[in-house]
Amino acid sequence: MKLQIKILHTVLERLKTLNDSCSGKLFGIFAKHTLIILGLQLENESGTIPSYSLPAEIDFCGVFEAFSDSYNSQQLIEKCSSVEVTDNPVLISVKLTIQNDVQCNLVCNNQITKVSYTLVTQQEAYSQFCHVRLQGDLFITAEPNEQSISESFTALRKHVASGVMAYTLCRPNIILVTSDSENGIVGLSGDPTFGEICQDADGEGGQKRKKYRQSMEIVKANMLKRVTHDSLNGELKGHSPIVVVNKNALNLLNIPIKIDFLATISKVNSLSKLYDILLEGVIKYLRLYESVLQQYLKVHTIRQNVDLPETLHFFPTACGHFLTRIIFNSSEENMKKEREMLHDALLLPKSAPIFRKSNRYQFCKISDACDPLLNVHEGVKSTNNAGKIVLVKGNYEYYHYCQNKMDDNGWGCAYRSLQTLVSWFKLQGYIDRDVPSFKDIQKCLVDMGDKPSNFIDSRQWIGSTEVSYVLNSLLGVTSKILFVSSGEEMGTKGPELVNHFETQGTPVMIGGGVLAHTILGVDYNQQTGILKFLVLDPHYTGGEDLNVIQNKGWCGWKSVEFWDKRAYYNMCLPQAPREI
Repeated sequence: MKLQIKILHTVLERLKTLNDSCSGKLFGIFAKHTLIILGLQLENESGTIPSYSLPAEIDFCGVFEAFSDSYNSQQLIEKCSSVEVTDNPVLISVKLTIQNDVQCNLVCNNQITKVSYTLVTQQEAYSQFCHVRLQGDLFITAEPNEQSISESFTALRKHVASGVMAYTLCRPNIILVTSDSENGIVGLSGDPTFGEICQDADGEGGQKRKKYRQSMEIVKANMLKRVTHDSLNGELKGHSPIVVVNKNALNLLNIPIKIDFLATISKVNSLSKLYDILLEGVIKYLRLYESVLQQYLKVHTIRQNVDLPETLHFFPTACGHFLTRIIFNSSEENMKKEREMLHDALLLPKSAPIFRKSNRYQFCKISDACDPLLNVHEGVKSTNNAGKIVLVKGNYEYYHYCQNKMDDNGWGCAYRSLQTLVSWFKLQGYIDRDVPSFKDIQKCLVDMGDKPSNFIDSRQWIGSTEVSYVLNSLLGVTSKILFVSSGEEMGTKGPELVNHFETQGTPVMIGGGVLAHTILGVDYNQQTGILKFLVLDPHYTGGEDLNVIQNKGWCGWKSVEFWDKRAYYNMCLPQAPREI
């Protein structure tokens, strides 16, 4: 059957940004005679790209070439020869023009043949896949030198591949082994597809869960090590014991390894095939771990123990796929150069953080009943204003009265709006700290000299100016202040607010009279001059019920009449730092 090519829209969007001649690799996944191109990596002359890995099953499947006049066909065919997952690698050519002309090709029998392709969204691309997150513990000892560490990791990979490992899918309790049963599955009869298992293993159980950023289907798995000796263990061969005595001083490193990797699995795969895929992922992870450790030891002197590095999984929206990095403890500033190289290699913009620790993918967790909801404006009915709609960019949490068993009804609305603003900076990765409590906010204003000491633990209001002070002091974020002398004048601020949401994308805190609100977007009809506001109301006192919040207007579109004609208003417009 003829191979079908699908390309994730984010891949095409990044190729469209190319301005200079260059080349790079393409990464994709196969499913049912279809190859889905999910990622790319730009080649550079130095070859210095920070170590990372993609999920198991997403493999190097082709190359791309950007050119002004023509490209060297034979040279590209040679590059494609290193592709191992298919006999027909993909070649995407990008003719550099005003809009960049993208053409998809297959390399067949040393010939380049043009083929058609389908552009797909992230949702379409992953509709037939699930992700498995495998975690476990391994351990090695080695001398603190490159050769010994390399030999130890090689021995560990061989040991893992020898069949001593088993893998459990957490729900239901299924164990995958090499040959304990006819098809390598313990705890389940037959050989169902992985998609059938996902329906049970990833069930929400009716419990409220909190999801950040993309909502992906992820199944947990654990790695177990066989401790009994049986026919699978080929290491037990009869021989006389051999003892080697070496009286030289020996310094050994103790290296614990926390396995934590992802695999992207087609739902139509039979469960029995999953063992080999997970094994491949463990080997891939160990190679990444070794590479990062060797680089670390080149600049750090280690005596006996190695600090545990941290495994971070990222799912940048502009990439459209998971990416895993292993990072030893280091400040964000020290890691900035690596992040810049990663942005360049993946053709990502440098206008906002993507690979800071605080950008790591937040896996689903069962939420407490009083945890703030995420992005409550999604699903709100649109307006009939027929204007230009611009909204907050990214994620935020909805903070409102009486959360966390605190009675701030009547005085805490500006504090709650401030917490929503801070949550935006946290969820976008600009900061790696908790959203401040009321006491943290009050103490900040006292420490900077804006308020007297008795302000702490009081019920005194704050306004947009104090909000801007706290954002600057705690987050290092600057803000613009827009002033209007009455609620009626809010209708004249369409151009400024449209520009803010287009260029900054941050939520806006607005204070006027005794009330404070959060503006999440505007609908501005330039022809009629009518401006509508998407308002998030912190005065809500109920539980975290999205239906009530949206249907009762606690988050919804408001006309200019919503603002009090007798009150003046100050708007705090936080400015998103242009940094990575």
